[in-house]
Amino acid sequence: MKDLDLTLDYMENARFNYIYGPIISHVDSPFTRTQLLCISMVYHKFALQNGPKAKYITLVQLSKILELLFHVTDREINRRVVSRIAFDSESSDPKYSGERHCSLASFIKMFAIYFSTNLEKKMHFVFSIYDDRDRGYLERDQVDAFVQKFFTGEDEDEIFELRTDMIEVLFAKFDRDKNLLITFEVYCDIVRSQPSLLEFLGEVFPSEMQLNTVRLCVNVSS
Repeated sequence: MKDLDLTLDYMENARFNYIYGPIISHVDSPFTRTQLLCISMVYHKFALQNGPKAKYITLVQLSKILELLFHVTDREINRRVVSRIAFDSESSDPKYSGERHCSLASFIKMFAIYFSTNLEKKMHFVFSIYDDRDRGYLERDQVDAFVQKFFTGEDEDEIFELRTDMIEVLFAKFDRDKNLLITFEVYCDIVRSQPSLLEFLGEVFPSEMQLNTVRLCVNVSS
């Protein structure tokens, strides 16, 4: 992996190879080696913003990347995605802090999730963002928190009615057992037959146009 990026000097390219080379060689991902190198170089350049010896990007940087590159602009969804993506239980580096950093492996995982065309994987990820309690089901108050954002305006009574009606519609669709719970299993059954309902409580994935923009940015930046 020599002279990967002409904007970096020889020593910086060598440092990149030393720090990230083993990770790139062993990480489990759907990308080709060239694609992994491009993604990793983008990560490295963000890490360098934290100092010449920095090895990790911060969670704040990850949040900004999600917002500006992937257009995950809803603050709560953005926060939950950062939390899901950044968790890296396998990192043994004493300089790594799960409360502050996103590792390269997690960064690659983010790209793998967002560029996946596998509906099963996408359903699992989306529901995990909605289900912040990790119970495998959504309760009414969790659904209500998302629906609150669907309708805004000055007429509070009208907005309240619209939100209430929307919640009833969603539970009529997704609560087959009529127990006021939306389970992951039922959600998956419905989305398999109606993929357009994948993000029924708010956008988690970028549009295809946005993904194409990310592809271009990664190729230009790496």
